[in-house]
Amino acid sequence: MKKTIFIAASLLAQSLAATVAVSRAETLDAPPAQVLELKGYLSVWTQDCAGAACQLPEPGERNRQVTLRLAMPAAPGEASAAHASEKLTLPGGGELAADLDFYAVCPYGGKENCAGRYFQAQVSLSGPAGAFCAAALNSADFAPFPVLMCAGTLPGGRRFGLTLHRQLL
Repeated sequence: MKKTIFIAASLLAQSLAATVAVSRAETLDAPPAQVLELKGYLSVWTQDCAGAACQLPEPGERNRQVTLRLAMPAAPGEASAAHASEKLTLPGGGELAADLDFYAVCPYGGKENCAGRYFQAQVSLSGPAGAFCAAALNSADFAPFPVLMCAGTLPGGRRFGLTLHRQLL
């Protein structure tokens, strides 16, 4: 009897080991998730708009490099996100904090390969003036990095802004 139980247990263990080996091989052979690498720059500025016309913007910290990796959703109704937080120096001192949130969305009505996938860039600013800015973009406008300006205004008419850009200023 003991010999029968031992043989049954040995066969079950071999079967289980073969199943694990097959599922491991399937996992290793599966295509890796598609990832979009976003590389660009952040620059901050202030602008005096207290008079009849706004003055030219005054640059602060420029060309802070940002690199994010955004996974691509693979099925309708899926979305993915990437986030970065940066603090940049304003002209004359002080800081402007920026939270960047980038999204890739495969719409529910999209086809199997996510045709119609779109992207969203969101920027939240805090510091001397708060602001929230967002844009929904197609892939050509989103990659290699979205181009967007976001600014908040104080009651006196002074603007504090951030520019997302692809080339050095």
